[in-house]
Amino acid sequence: MQAESMDREDYDSLLKIGQDFLDTRLIPESAKAPEKISARTKVGSAPAAPVWTAKSASWAKEDDGCMLNHIVKRGIVHLQAATPEYMARLQEDAGLYEKAGLDMQVSPMETLPVLFTATIFFLVLASIRYTLGSVVASLAMIESPSTTAIVEQKLPAYADEEPLIPAEADVDVEITVINRKPITASLCTTMRHLRHVGGFFARWRGLGVNILYSVTYALVSSTLGALIFGTTVFGHTVVSILTSLLLVRVHMLWTHTMIAHPTTKSILHRIVPRAQCKVLVLPTLVYAAAQRATFLVPLGVAYFLGLTRAPEDVLRAAQQHDCALLASLALRMLAVPLTAALIALFVLLPASAALTRIEAVLLPGDMQPIVTFDRAALVGSIDLTARGSSRALFAAAWRSFDGAARVRMLKLYAKMLGAQIAVALVGMQIMAAEVYVIGGERLTVLSTSARAQLELMAIEAQQNN
Repeated sequence: MQAESMDREDYDSLLKIGQDFLDTRLIPESAKAPEKISARTKVGSAPAAPVWTAKSASWAKEDDGCMLNHIVKRGIVHLQAATPEYMARLQEDAGLYEKAGLDMQVSPMETLPVLFTATIFFLVLASIRYTLGSVVASLAMIESPSTTAIVEQKLPAYADEEPLIPAEADVDVEITVINRKPITASLCTTMRHLRHVGGFFARWRGLGVNILYSVTYALVSSTLGALIFGTTVFGHTVVSILTSLLLVRVHMLWTHTMIAHPTTKSILHRIVPRAQCKVLVLPTLVYAAAQRATFLVPLGVAYFLGLTRAPEDVLRAAQQHDCALLASLALRMLAVPLTAALIALFVLLPASAALTRIEAVLLPGDMQPIVTFDRAALVGSIDLTARGSSRALFAAAWRSFDGAARVRMLKLYAKMLGAQIAVALVGMQIMAAEVYVIGGERLTVLSTSARAQLELMAIEAQQNN
């Protein structure tokens, strides 16, 4: 329904209905006296609008309140966007920058430092995310504990003083076993190892294949979503899992590029044959499902605990000084991130490690990993060509991800998060200083005018369509 097609009186009446409905939904009855609101709209042959009362919008119907709030708000905003008053205000805001005068104008050269700083820090954050979250994490997932045995042959201490009897003729053997610390246990050691293997750019090894995988994933998932499954939550989940299964060879190529020594072979020659990739179906399926579960299960917990009406509950508890209700809300809200953290720790992280280790098992014979990886201990007596080998190999890879490896991965992710937070804080400080030098008021006028112009363009495009 376009706002231009209704009378001004009918439009104002409908707008008042929506605004009053929001007021009754957002303000409890204890803080607002019941007030009957009625209106009737006529748009063509449309039926009369329902009569809303404060009682009908009370807390007794909070189950569907969040959705109704969202729908009414979006409808009112859509209608407001086409009113003459709103258009006039946008026109006025769009001309603020031109009417501000020369003193308030911002030259393009003045904004370059802010844009340049934002771009640099964005690239640094992305680099930290890729280097630590992908390259180093993959190496940490496949690295196996290693030991060094020193065998030393020694004669008895008195051999140079007295002749040996026949029983002492055999040389004593002394074996010293040294447990070596994993390379990925130290971030500095890992970065030095990467530079030793591939130079300065080794921290971004596999980036080209990652871009290829991301673009291919986006194309395949968008095609499947548009042609088959639609835009529902279930459809997105199925599309995500199917896309991951279709691109298992490309994902394995990315993993091999990150964990193996540099090679002169082309990308096509490094792709593992399809016949050897059957063992990847189960771990890829579990990993893709775990990714979706980390997002969907907490949402289900929030809905089950009634957190969809949390804003109204918080407002009511604050007005009634109900500390017990506030404590209950806090505990229920805490359950959502706690659920996500538990799924990520006990399902998603082991599934990711198991998939990476199985991909490392399929590394071609002429390519070697840059960290210690005990392939024989993982595969054991499993025949990779036999039926059911995928389940056996996946179970072995899952069990091999022990507590020490899990702690090492958590420390790595904590370091990555800390580095990103530190870089982001430094970047915000520098950008704040640049904005202060340019002038905050001048940038406010510029941003307001630019936002109004963009919104006018969007409204015009919507009307043309």
